[in-house]
Amino acid sequence: MAGAYLYRLLKEEGITSVELFDVARSNSCGQKPCAWGVAPHSEYKRLVGRFLDPVAYELDHRDKIAVDGVEMRADMTTVHKPHLVEDLIGGAAVRFDPLDTHDFDRVIDATGCARAFLGPAEGPEMIAECAQYRVRSPDDLGLWFRTSGLGYEWCFPLGGDIFHVGFGNLSDIAKDYRPDESGAMGQDCRVLCKCMSRIRVSSPYYSRPFVAGNVVGVGESIGTVGPLGGDGNLYAMQCAEMLMEHWDDLDGYATSVLKRYEWMRREREALEKLLHGKVPVLKDIRVFTGHSKRVGIDIGPVQALKLFRQAVETVKERRRAESPSR
Repeated sequence: MAGAYLYRLLKEEGITSVELFDVARSNSCGQKPCAWGVAPHSEYKRLVGRFLDPVAYELDHRDKIAVDGVEMRADMTTVHKPHLVEDLIGGAAVRFDPLDTHDFDRVIDATGCARAFLGPAEGPEMIAECAQYRVRSPDDLGLWFRTSGLGYEWCFPLGGDIFHVGFGNLSDIAKDYRPDESGAMGQDCRVLCKCMSRIRVSSPYYSRPFVAGNVVGVGESIGTVGPLGGDGNLYAMQCAEMLMEHWDDLDGYATSVLKRYEWMRREREALEKLLHGKVPVLKDIRVFTGHSKRVGIDIGPVQALKLFRQAVETVKERRRAESPSR
């Protein structure tokens, strides 16, 4: 998403000497796996509406979401991400051969977790493993999240009878996840495809450097993903905008990214407390509720604290189960 959106921005600026590179993917949609969710709807319309008709890619919009069975107000839209990316690049040729960074004045690393050209982040890194299924169901499975230890399970409606059902976690092996076994799917659901993914939830602060020689990172490669929610589609586009605005001032670009997404650093540090079985304090709860409101989910401090406590108990139970018997 970051690379496609930046390409469109460069084209708008009249920079036409741009070459696109990608890697071949085996999953049916041809995109890096994600739930195709965007929120809030107003920011999606602003970003996509700069070039295209945002309505053309909308699959489903919900004003309610269930979090661990509790219904809350929401502003969540699912979009056809593969079609959106395809239209952003507008039929431009994409190369799949190896890229030599010395052949270009500037290389934009939009390779997400790979950081294929930037090299390793200073870290410490925090990477979530994810598994996702696209399913067909005769029943409306709804829009929901369900916490599960150091991660969560999700269901995103894709319009009609199609849904994305997935699981992401910082400790479990996601490839073993089965939505039918977890009760996420109804009896008559049919699996259409499955894909695996890794998501960098380190935050930009822990994903530096953003620049290495003539290579500049954008989007998930520099950590613009919400650590608790794993959401990154809109942040990827926002990050591309910031790079375009600071094209000739990369120090200003780095400063802008760190300032705008400082909340991601605080959120990641709250997540680390959960990793160590500690109940976050009030300031951590405020970071979480602030993020929730930013994406249109109306969750209060009390409910947030309950979710955190539930996650802490799950961590402690897992540790007790993994400890050798005495």
